[in-house]
Amino acid sequence: MRVSKCLLSLAVAAVVAPAAYAEAVKLTTLEWPPYVMADGSGASSEAVISTFAAAGDTATVQVFPWNRAVNLAAKDPAWIGVYPEYYDSTADAEASGDRCLYSASFGKSPVGFVHRSDNAFDWSGHGDLSAYKIGVVQGYLNEETFDAMVADGRLKVDAGPTDASNLSKVAAGRIDAAVIDRNVFEHLIATEASLADHAGALTFHAVPLAEHDLHVCFENSDAGRAARDRFNGSL
Repeated sequence: MRVSKCLLSLAVAAVVAPAAYAEAVKLTTLEWPPYVMADGSGASSEAVISTFAAAGDTATVQVFPWNRAVNLAAKDPAWIGVYPEYYDSTADAEASGDRCLYSASFGKSPVGFVHRSDNAFDWSGHGDLSAYKIGVVQGYLNEETFDAMVADGRLKVDAGPTDASNLSKVAAGRIDAAVIDRNVFEHLIATEASLADHAGALTFHAVPLAEHDLHVCFENSDAGRAARDRFNGSL
């Protein structure tokens, strides 16, 4: 009987303990369909919320413009993190940065170039890209070597506010190509009325620029580290 009571006590503790440590966490994000829709739903949101749920936490998310989403998560203690982010060592508080603490990967983002199928855009190495004017989204990371070439002036870029605006520029011939995630490109072509007429004119280049892991970037604090560790433990 004494053994049975001990087993019962352990079983009760195992059930009660997660609830006792459960927390409500708030995260910022951006509208980036199909990963995150305007209302905060989407594949990345589902992955993040369900991972927190497995840890016993309740996660809520809110959509902001990207730069504001990043700043709120880094500076406002009401927000514990921002997603989906590509890894950046200059932001990683456990590497050479101090902005945030990166989670383990919860997804993938295949990134490359969209161009008009009737223009001469082609590339096999970064040096080839200097011949073109390329659209990027303001504030986004693209790929380490590409971004370094932009920073030191070796590449000509046009920084736009959204992926959709960049696709419109490519379709109109105002830029030669645009950096974009393949899934985002396919979603926009299928759903944006303003791009529907250009679906047959635009193509995703066969040579990829990068395949990024997707992360939550947690606040650089004790609370952020604890939330990151609970998240990682549930992946």
